[in-house]
Amino acid sequence: MNRKANNLKQITIKDVAQAAGVSIATVSRVLNQQEGVSKELSEQVQIAVKQLNYQINGIAKALKSSQSRSIGLIIPDIENPFFPALVRGVEDAAQKQGYAVILCNTDGKPEEEERYLKFLLSKQVDGILFLGNLKFSQNRSWLSALSVPLVLVDRRMKDAPFSTVLVDNGLGASMAVDHLIAQGRQHIAIVGGKPESPTSMERVNGAMNCLKSHGYSSNESLILTGYFSFEGGYQATESLINSGQFFDAIFAANDMMAIGAIECLANYGKRVPDDVAVIGFDDIRMAAWYKPSLTTIKQPVYDMGQVAVKLIVDHITGVITDCNDEILKPELIVRQSSGGKGDRS
Repeated sequence: MNRKANNLKQITIKDVAQAAGVSIATVSRVLNQQEGVSKELSEQVQIAVKQLNYQINGIAKALKSSQSRSIGLIIPDIENPFFPALVRGVEDAAQKQGYAVILCNTDGKPEEEERYLKFLLSKQVDGILFLGNLKFSQNRSWLSALSVPLVLVDRRMKDAPFSTVLVDNGLGASMAVDHLIAQGRQHIAIVGGKPESPTSMERVNGAMNCLKSHGYSSNESLILTGYFSFEGGYQATESLINSGQFFDAIFAANDMMAIGAIECLANYGKRVPDDVAVIGFDDIRMAAWYKPSLTTIKQPVYDMGQVAVKLIVDHITGVITDCNDEILKPELIVRQSSGGKGDRS
Protein backbone atom coordinates (compact mmCIF):
# COMPACT_ATOMS: atom_id res chain seq x y z
CA MET A 1 0.00 0.00 0.00
CA ASN A 2 1.44 3.36 -1.04
CA ARG A 3 1.12 5.55 2.10
CA LYS A 4 2.61 8.61 0.37
CA ALA A 5 0.02 8.43 -2.40
CA ASN A 6 -2.76 8.03 0.15
CA ASN A 7 -1.63 11.18 1.96
CA LEU A 8 -2.05 13.21 -1.22
CA LYS A 9 -5.81 12.65 -1.43
CA GLN A 10 -8.76 12.68 0.92
CA ILE A 11 -9.45 9.11 2.04
CA THR A 12 -13.16 8.32 1.86
CA ILE A 13 -15.37 5.69 3.43
CA LYS A 14 -15.49 4.03 -0.01
CA ASP A 15 -11.69 3.60 0.09
CA VAL A 16 -11.96 1.96 3.53
CA ALA A 17 -14.67 -0.40 2.28
CA GLN A 18 -12.56 -1.44 -0.71
CA ALA A 19 -9.45 -1.99 1.45
CA ALA A 20 -11.42 -4.06 3.97
CA GLY A 21 -13.31 -5.99 1.31
CA VAL A 22 -16.70 -5.08 2.76
CA SER A 23 -19.61 -2.82 1.84
CA ILE A 24 -19.81 0.88 2.63
CA ALA A 25 -22.81 0.13 4.88
CA THR A 26 -20.68 -2.28 6.92
CA VAL A 27 -17.96 0.34 7.38
CA SER A 28 -20.57 2.84 8.47
CA ARG A 29 -21.96 0.44 11.08
CA VAL A 30 -18.50 -0.20 12.50
CA LEU A 31 -17.57 3.48 12.64
CA ASN A 32 -20.85 4.34 14.37
CA GLN A 33 -20.52 1.38 16.76
CA GLN A 34 -23.79 -0.15 15.58
CA GLU A 35 -24.75 -3.79 15.96
CA GLY A 36 -25.07 -6.30 13.13
CA VAL A 37 -21.38 -6.69 12.16
CA SER A 38 -19.35 -9.79 13.02
CA LYS A 39 -16.17 -9.46 15.08
CA GLU A 40 -14.07 -10.61 12.10
CA LEU A 41 -15.50 -8.00 9.71
CA SER A 42 -15.25 -5.30 12.37
CA GLU A 43 -11.54 -6.06 12.81
CA GLN A 44 -11.01 -5.92 9.02
CA VAL A 45 -12.59 -2.47 8.90
CA GLN A 46 -10.56 -1.20 11.87
CA ILE A 47 -7.32 -2.43 10.28
CA ALA A 48 -8.20 -0.66 7.01
CA VAL A 49 -9.07 2.56 8.87
CA LYS A 50 -5.69 2.48 10.62
CA GLN A 51 -3.70 1.63 7.49
CA LEU A 52 -5.37 4.36 5.43
CA ASN A 53 -5.28 6.86 8.32
CA TYR A 54 -8.95 7.52 7.64
CA GLN A 55 -10.39 10.55 9.47
CA ILE A 56 -14.13 10.83 9.99
CA ASN A 57 -15.53 14.04 8.54
CA GLY A 58 -16.83 15.54 11.77
CA ILE A 59 -18.72 18.39 10.16
CA ALA A 60 -20.49 16.12 7.69
CA LYS A 61 -21.33 13.70 10.48
CA ALA A 62 -22.70 16.53 12.60
CA LEU A 63 -24.89 17.77 9.76
CA LYS A 64 -26.24 14.28 9.19
CA SER A 65 -26.89 13.44 12.86
CA SER A 66 -27.68 17.01 14.01
CA GLN A 67 -25.09 16.52 16.76
CA SER A 68 -21.37 17.30 16.82
CA ARG A 69 -20.73 15.87 20.31
CA SER A 70 -19.04 19.14 21.22
CA ILE A 71 -19.69 21.83 23.83
CA GLY A 72 -18.49 25.43 23.74
CA LEU A 73 -17.03 26.97 26.92
CA ILE A 74 -16.65 30.76 27.02
CA ILE A 75 -14.59 32.22 29.87
CA PRO A 76 -13.47 35.82 30.52
CA ASP A 77 -9.86 35.43 31.67
CA ILE A 78 -7.69 32.35 31.18
CA GLU A 79 -4.96 33.96 33.34
CA ASN A 80 -7.23 34.16 36.39
CA PRO A 81 -6.36 31.13 38.59
CA PHE A 82 -10.06 30.57 39.30
CA PHE A 83 -10.83 29.30 35.80
CA PRO A 84 -8.40 26.36 35.25
CA ALA A 85 -10.15 24.32 37.98
CA LEU A 86 -13.52 25.03 36.41
CA VAL A 87 -12.24 24.15 32.93
CA ARG A 88 -10.86 20.87 34.29
CA GLY A 89 -14.23 20.05 35.85
CA VAL A 90 -15.96 20.76 32.55
CA GLU A 91 -13.48 18.75 30.48
CA ASP A 92 -13.49 15.72 32.80
CA ALA A 93 -17.30 15.59 32.88
CA ALA A 94 -17.63 16.20 29.14
CA GLN A 95 -15.16 13.45 28.30
CA LYS A 96 -17.14 10.95 30.37
CA GLN A 97 -20.27 11.96 28.46
CA GLY A 98 -18.51 11.62 25.10
CA TYR A 99 -18.28 15.34 24.33
CA ALA A 100 -15.32 17.48 23.27
CA VAL A 101 -14.90 21.01 24.67
CA ILE A 102 -14.06 24.10 22.61
CA LEU A 103 -12.54 26.72 24.93
CA CYS A 104 -12.87 30.44 24.13
CA ASN A 105 -11.25 33.29 26.11
CA THR A 106 -12.85 36.74 25.79
CA ASP A 107 -10.72 38.93 28.10
CA GLY A 108 -14.04 40.04 29.57
CA LYS A 109 -15.01 42.02 26.47
CA PRO A 110 -18.73 41.89 25.53
CA GLU A 111 -17.93 42.22 21.83
CA GLU A 112 -15.66 39.14 22.08
CA GLU A 113 -18.37 37.26 23.97
CA GLU A 114 -20.80 37.93 21.14
CA ARG A 115 -18.23 36.99 18.50
CA TYR A 116 -17.42 33.69 20.21
CA LEU A 117 -21.06 32.79 20.73
CA LYS A 118 -21.68 33.18 17.00
CA PHE A 119 -18.43 31.38 16.18
CA LEU A 120 -19.44 28.37 18.28
CA LEU A 121 -22.84 28.23 16.60
CA SER A 122 -21.09 28.17 13.22
CA LYS A 123 -19.07 25.17 14.44
CA GLN A 124 -22.27 23.22 15.10
CA VAL A 125 -21.68 22.79 18.85
CA ASP A 126 -24.50 21.04 20.69
CA GLY A 127 -24.53 23.45 23.63
CA ILE A 128 -22.66 26.36 25.20
CA LEU A 129 -21.46 27.04 28.75
CA PHE A 130 -21.19 30.79 29.17
CA LEU A 131 -19.22 32.83 31.72
CA GLY A 132 -19.67 36.35 30.42
CA ASN A 133 -21.25 39.72 31.07
CA LEU A 134 -23.54 40.21 28.09
CA LYS A 135 -26.79 41.93 29.02
CA PHE A 136 -29.84 40.05 27.79
CA SER A 137 -31.85 43.27 27.49
CA GLN A 138 -29.37 44.62 24.94
CA ASN A 139 -29.05 41.38 22.97
CA ARG A 140 -32.54 39.92 23.37
CA SER A 141 -33.29 39.40 19.68
CA TRP A 142 -30.48 37.00 18.88
CA LEU A 143 -29.82 35.50 22.33
CA SER A 144 -33.45 34.41 22.66
CA ALA A 145 -33.20 32.76 19.23
CA LEU A 146 -30.13 30.61 19.92
CA SER A 147 -30.37 27.28 18.13
CA VAL A 148 -28.65 25.32 20.92
CA PRO A 149 -29.00 25.25 24.73
CA LEU A 150 -26.96 27.73 26.74
CA VAL A 151 -26.14 27.43 30.45
CA LEU A 152 -24.79 30.31 32.51
CA VAL A 153 -21.97 29.40 34.91
CA ASP A 154 -20.89 31.47 37.93
CA ARG A 155 -23.11 34.39 36.93
CA ARG A 156 -26.65 35.46 36.19
CA MET A 157 -28.06 37.29 33.19
CA LYS A 158 -31.07 39.36 34.22
CA ASP A 159 -34.37 38.24 32.61
CA ALA A 160 -32.57 35.65 30.44
CA PRO A 161 -34.31 32.28 29.82
CA PHE A 162 -31.21 30.20 30.59
CA SER A 163 -30.33 27.67 33.25
CA THR A 164 -27.60 28.69 35.70
CA VAL A 165 -24.94 27.05 37.84
CA LEU A 166 -23.47 29.21 40.57
CA VAL A 167 -22.45 29.42 44.18
CA ASP A 168 -24.60 31.31 46.70
CA ASN A 169 -22.59 34.54 46.46
CA GLY A 170 -24.67 36.46 48.97
CA LEU A 171 -24.30 33.71 51.56
CA GLY A 172 -20.55 33.49 50.97
CA ALA A 173 -20.08 37.25 51.42
CA SER A 174 -22.16 37.15 54.58
CA MET A 175 -20.00 34.32 55.94
CA ALA A 176 -16.90 36.41 55.24
CA VAL A 177 -18.19 39.50 57.05
CA ASP A 178 -19.53 37.42 59.95
CA HIS A 179 -16.05 35.97 60.39
CA LEU A 180 -14.36 39.39 60.35
CA ILE A 181 -16.81 40.77 62.90
CA ALA A 182 -16.22 37.71 65.09
CA GLN A 183 -12.52 38.70 65.09
CA GLY A 184 -13.49 42.09 66.49
CA ARG A 185 -13.28 44.06 63.24
CA GLN A 186 -15.72 46.96 63.01
CA HIS A 187 -14.51 49.05 60.06
CA ILE A 188 -14.69 46.67 57.11
CA ALA A 189 -13.84 47.84 53.61
CA ILE A 190 -15.44 46.04 50.66
CA VAL A 191 -13.61 45.67 47.33
CA GLY A 192 -15.96 44.57 44.55
CA GLY A 193 -15.13 43.34 41.06
CA LYS A 194 -16.42 44.84 37.84
CA PRO A 195 -19.34 47.23 38.45
CA GLU A 196 -21.45 45.57 35.73
CA SER A 197 -20.82 42.05 37.04
CA PRO A 198 -23.87 40.38 38.67
CA THR A 199 -21.47 38.15 40.63
CA SER A 200 -19.69 41.17 42.06
CA MET A 201 -22.97 42.89 42.91
CA GLU A 202 -24.26 39.79 44.73
CA ARG A 203 -21.10 39.59 46.84
CA VAL A 204 -20.99 43.32 47.62
CA ASN A 205 -24.69 43.37 48.51
CA GLY A 206 -24.27 40.26 50.64
CA ALA A 207 -21.45 41.91 52.58
CA MET A 208 -23.41 45.16 53.04
CA ASN A 209 -26.54 43.34 54.19
CA CYS A 210 -24.50 41.40 56.72
CA LEU A 211 -23.00 44.60 58.11
CA LYS A 212 -26.48 46.06 58.49
CA SER A 213 -27.72 42.91 60.25
CA HIS A 214 -24.97 43.46 62.84
CA GLY A 215 -26.02 47.08 63.34
CA TYR A 216 -23.27 48.68 61.27
CA SER A 217 -24.21 51.35 58.74
CA SER A 218 -22.62 50.93 55.33
CA ASN A 219 -19.94 53.53 54.69
CA GLU A 220 -19.78 54.28 50.95
CA SER A 221 -16.20 55.55 51.29
CA LEU A 222 -15.22 52.00 52.30
CA ILE A 223 -16.74 50.41 49.18
CA LEU A 224 -14.37 50.29 46.20
CA THR A 225 -13.97 48.58 42.83
CA GLY A 226 -11.05 46.27 42.06
CA TYR A 227 -12.12 44.73 38.72
CA PHE A 228 -11.38 41.16 39.93
CA SER A 229 -7.61 41.64 39.38
CA PHE A 230 -4.46 41.74 41.51
CA GLU A 231 -3.73 45.26 40.27
CA GLY A 232 -7.28 46.36 41.00
CA GLY A 233 -7.10 45.07 44.57
CA TYR A 234 -3.77 46.81 45.08
CA GLN A 235 -5.02 50.14 43.71
CA ALA A 236 -8.27 50.02 45.68
CA THR A 237 -6.33 49.44 48.90
CA GLU A 238 -3.90 52.21 48.05
CA SER A 239 -6.84 54.57 47.56
CA LEU A 240 -8.18 53.58 50.97
CA ILE A 241 -4.85 54.26 52.65
CA ASN A 242 -4.36 57.59 50.90
CA SER A 243 -7.89 58.71 51.77
CA GLY A 244 -7.08 58.66 55.47
CA GLN A 245 -10.25 56.66 56.12
CA PHE A 246 -9.78 54.23 59.02
CA PHE A 247 -10.36 50.55 58.28
CA ASP A 248 -9.32 47.40 60.10
CA ALA A 249 -10.46 44.75 57.62
CA ILE A 250 -10.98 44.17 53.90
CA PHE A 251 -13.42 41.79 52.26
CA ALA A 252 -12.42 41.36 48.61
CA ALA A 253 -14.87 39.78 46.16
CA ASN A 254 -12.21 37.44 44.82
CA ASP A 255 -8.83 36.08 45.92
CA MET A 256 -6.71 37.93 43.36
CA MET A 257 -7.96 41.28 44.66
CA ALA A 258 -7.40 40.10 48.25
CA ILE A 259 -3.79 39.18 47.46
CA GLY A 260 -3.30 42.55 45.74
CA ALA A 261 -4.67 44.21 48.90
CA ILE A 262 -2.21 42.31 51.13
CA GLU A 263 0.71 43.32 48.89
CA CYS A 264 -0.32 46.96 49.09
CA LEU A 265 -0.76 46.87 52.87
CA ALA A 266 2.71 45.35 53.26
CA ASN A 267 4.26 48.01 51.05
CA TYR A 268 2.69 50.70 53.23
CA GLY A 269 3.98 49.12 56.41
CA LYS A 270 0.68 47.67 57.61
CA ARG A 271 0.66 44.18 59.11
CA VAL A 272 -1.82 41.50 58.10
CA PRO A 273 -3.76 40.49 60.13
CA ASP A 274 -2.58 42.59 63.12
CA ASP A 275 -3.43 45.98 61.60
CA VAL A 276 -5.82 44.90 58.85
CA ALA A 277 -7.53 41.53 58.42
CA VAL A 278 -8.13 40.39 54.83
CA ILE A 279 -10.49 37.79 53.40
CA GLY A 280 -11.09 36.82 49.79
CA PHE A 281 -13.51 34.71 47.76
CA ASP A 282 -12.86 31.63 45.57
CA ASP A 283 -10.05 29.65 47.30
CA ILE A 284 -7.71 29.53 44.33
CA ARG A 285 -4.66 27.30 44.78
CA MET A 286 -2.44 30.28 45.50
CA ALA A 287 -4.53 31.18 48.56
CA ALA A 288 -3.15 28.34 50.68
CA TRP A 289 0.57 28.93 50.09
CA TYR A 290 0.62 32.71 49.84
CA LYS A 291 2.17 34.39 52.92
CA PRO A 292 0.23 35.15 54.98
CA SER A 293 -2.05 32.35 53.81
CA LEU A 294 -5.39 33.73 52.74
CA THR A 295 -8.66 33.27 54.57
CA THR A 296 -11.29 32.93 51.88
CA ILE A 297 -14.73 31.73 50.87
CA LYS A 298 -14.28 28.50 48.96
CA GLN A 299 -16.28 27.90 45.82
CA PRO A 300 -16.62 24.26 44.75
CA VAL A 301 -15.19 25.28 41.38
CA TYR A 302 -14.44 21.82 39.98
CA ASP A 303 -17.91 20.66 41.01
CA MET A 304 -19.44 23.69 39.28
CA GLY A 305 -17.86 22.54 36.03
CA GLN A 306 -19.18 19.01 36.52
CA VAL A 307 -22.71 20.19 37.35
CA ALA A 308 -22.68 22.57 34.38
CA VAL A 309 -21.89 19.74 31.96
CA LYS A 310 -24.65 17.53 33.38
CA LEU A 311 -27.10 20.41 33.02
CA ILE A 312 -26.14 21.26 29.43
CA VAL A 313 -26.21 17.58 28.38
CA ASP A 314 -29.66 17.20 29.96
CA HIS A 315 -30.80 20.16 27.87
CA ILE A 316 -29.16 18.78 24.71
CA THR A 317 -30.77 15.36 25.13
CA GLY A 318 -34.15 16.75 26.13
CA VAL A 319 -34.10 15.30 29.66
CA ILE A 320 -35.02 18.80 30.86
CA THR A 321 -36.64 21.59 28.89
CA ASP A 322 -37.29 24.26 31.53
CA CYS A 323 -34.73 26.62 33.07
CA ASN A 324 -33.05 25.21 36.17
CA ASP A 325 -30.92 26.96 38.79
CA GLU A 326 -28.25 24.85 40.46
CA ILE A 327 -27.02 26.72 43.56
CA LEU A 328 -23.93 25.32 45.30
CA LYS A 329 -22.99 26.21 48.87
CA PRO A 330 -19.75 28.05 49.70
CA GLU A 331 -17.44 27.23 52.61
CA LEU A 332 -15.39 29.47 54.91
CA ILE A 333 -11.70 28.52 54.88
CA VAL A 334 -9.88 30.18 57.80
CA ARG A 335 -6.15 30.82 57.39
CA GLN A 336 -3.66 33.42 58.59
CA SER A 337 -4.79 36.63 56.90
CA SER A 338 -7.90 37.17 59.04
CA GLY A 339 -6.51 36.41 62.51
CA GLY A 340 -8.41 34.45 65.13
CA LYS A 341 -8.12 31.07 66.79
CA GLY A 342 -9.11 29.19 63.68
CA ASP A 343 -5.99 30.23 61.72
CA ARG A 344 -4.18 27.48 59.92
CA SER A 345 -1.76 27.42 57.03
